[in-house]
Amino acid sequence: MKNIIRAEYRAVLISGVDEDKLGRAFSECKRRLEEAKAAGEILTGAICRYKESLFSYLEVIIDDCERSREVQDELQEYVEGLAGKYFNVLSPVLETWPGLSGKRSWAYMYPVFWTDEPKSLETWKRSKPYEKRCGRIALLYPEKLFSYVCHHQALVKEGLLVGDRYQFISQHENVLFSYFETPRDLEQVNIKRSSEKSKKIDEWMKTNPESHFYHFEEANGQNFMIIDTVVSVG
Repeated sequence: MKNIIRAEYRAVLISGVDEDKLGRAFSECKRRLEEAKAAGEILTGAICRYKESLFSYLEVIIDDCERSREVQDELQEYVEGLAGKYFNVLSPVLETWPGLSGKRSWAYMYPVFWTDEPKSLETWKRSKPYEKRCGRIALLYPEKLFSYVCHHQALVKEGLLVGDRYQFISQHENVLFSYFETPRDLEQVNIKRSSEKSKKIDEWMKTNPESHFYHFEEANGQNFMIIDTVVSVG
């Protein structure tokens, strides 16, 4: 049986990047993702941009299998390999991140929050037409990072909070990237498909959520700021 792994990555453009060259690289990324979708490697892919920062989202199609640590490591390597194949055309215009495994252009972002999980490829396919694939970002105050992550992982584990089905929030350093699709109210679900009320959301609300976020001036007071989608395939 086929299933889906979702992954998000963060990159930074070099200073003074040639916008024409960048535009051509985005077009090539889109072409590669379209080929990958046609070949059955991915279901959806997107790149979003805010100034020099890029954020990517992938839904990679895999053979579903036992969830042992060894298998998970192999699957992660497989996803990383595909991400490199699709996105390495941008490498000449990207800075590199240092890491334990060496330097890389795209830094993996750690999944933090979602309101549904892929059970199989067939059940994850969009049953209704979405209009746009979108992204938004937020900055957390460093001293509030673990509070945000712990509360949102508790919400995921509880599985009762209702939200838009394809939203996926990941974290790298104190940066959050949220992928979502519009209209956002098209499929409102929770992981457990239960009508039981979430108790963990009450605990999160007691922390003063607003105090966790640095607010971008352009965000008009919103915790998350919507950014431009420059590549969209799905």
